[in-house]
Amino acid sequence: MNQNNTIAQTIYELGKESFSKLETLSIPPYPKYYYDTFMEFLNDSSDPELIDLSKKHSYLFSLSQESAIGSACFDLAKKGLEEYIQTNNNLKAISDESFIDINNLQKEPSKIQMGEIISAFGSFQGKILNELKNADDTVTKLKLEVERLERESNIDPLTKTHNRRVLTKDLEEILSFGEDKAIDMQLVMFDADDFKKINDSFGHIAGDKTLIFIAKLIQNSIRRGTRVYRYGGEEFIVILNRTSFEEAEKTVGRIIQETSDSKLLYKGHSIHLTLSAGLASHEKGISAEALLEKVDKALYDAKKNGKNCYKVIK
Repeated sequence: MNQNNTIAQTIYELGKESFSKLETLSIPPYPKYYYDTFMEFLNDSSDPELIDLSKKHSYLFSLSQESAIGSACFDLAKKGLEEYIQTNNNLKAISDESFIDINNLQKEPSKIQMGEIISAFGSFQGKILNELKNADDTVTKLKLEVERLERESNIDPLTKTHNRRVLTKDLEEILSFGEDKAIDMQLVMFDADDFKKINDSFGHIAGDKTLIFIAKLIQNSIRRGTRVYRYGGEEFIVILNRTSFEEAEKTVGRIIQETSDSKLLYKGHSIHLTLSAGLASHEKGISAEALLEKVDKALYDAKKNGKNCYKVIK
């Protein structure tokens, strides 16, 4: 089998694994879910040729969440236009059906039957009101669908945390208030220690359950209304806005300790979890990219320091 056939076969196998995983987790195989799952398997692949191919020809692997959502929005707009045209046609048909020749009635007033006219008006009004109600119901359904699409475009399907799209938006919005002054905002990046070992030892489903567990633990350990973002495979970020550095340290230390003390059971096996974290403080005029680089550097220092701890870059 030549190189191209080998790579193609590997891609087929990754595709089968992706569909199987989504089915096991009861997640519908929408394009964006399949893409995320496929890319996770691809990144875990030990085939250097395939990984190199994905880097050289990234467009082959770029069915992004944005394109899937964009396609869904286009379909929704098309559906809305079709519904509008149908409603317009229905109203025209009702109008034609209920036509009364006013000119002829004016020429022969003696033939006017008031009961028939009142009945015709009543029937016309009833049909129009019913059609308008149907149109209103359609608009309501389309609105709910738009809201659902917006939510899905912002939420990581596995952990139900917010995704990088929302992180970028939220971070830039907060940083706009700190262009000319320092603000009480700390950025935290958590990373699950030795996560690959969990996947290798217990399988990808155990890895998924681990990520879900970590996301819930972090969310339950911060104040209500503060968002958790899934930044990468096993990396999570929290923006601690209006929070002093001392308060942030206490929060991060508590989350690391609670994670280390916890026990996650999977098929009779106890999975010991630990987290490493980086903590970075806002400084006047800093960009979102620079702040993310700071917190990533702090996390790297924590990993070098033996893991299960946090490091700081102010």
